[in-house]
Amino acid sequence: MSMASVVFVCTGNICRSVTAERVLEHHLEINGATAVVDSAGISDEEAGNPIDPRQARVLEAAGYRTDDHAARQITPEWLAERDVAIAMTARHYRALQEIIRDLPAEAVPELRMLREFDPRVSGARAEASGGAEAGAAGAPATDVPDPWGGELQDFEETLETIEVSVPGITDHLLSLATQSR
Repeated sequence: MSMASVVFVCTGNICRSVTAERVLEHHLEINGATAVVDSAGISDEEAGNPIDPRQARVLEAAGYRTDDHAARQITPEWLAERDVAIAMTARHYRALQEIIRDLPAEAVPELRMLREFDPRVSGARAEASGGAEAGAAGAPATDVPDPWGGELQDFEETLETIEVSVPGITDHLLSLATQSR
């Protein structure tokens, strides 16, 4: 089964976005699905760095891969090659809006917030659709808190938030792949 392409975006690409990348890759693998999945940061402050050691510890304990990661900064060209860009916070969402501003309309990816796919979020969509309309007025869902300055529990909570959101993201990517056939 082939699916669409997605990039997860946070600040430095060492905690939230890479966690979402690894969780979705794992979810797709165990479900026999494929997609282009990667992650990036809106800044270059962590460029080249591995996953934050605390996030890596939490990922490893949950059975996710932590190897082969070097933080990268998102670019307009990269966004143009993805079907969907999923932001971790309203700030990241707005940064993505700025980055895609000069892209041709046919190259603009769908912008979403990760928590749009979290069934625990009040008012979350039962079916992940309508992201472009919801995004027109700004960020359509709540932020994924940044665990970076916190305790190990904060990294565990980030992982949990991402894990509960991934089934909805998978369904959305499958829907996009079906529509493009």
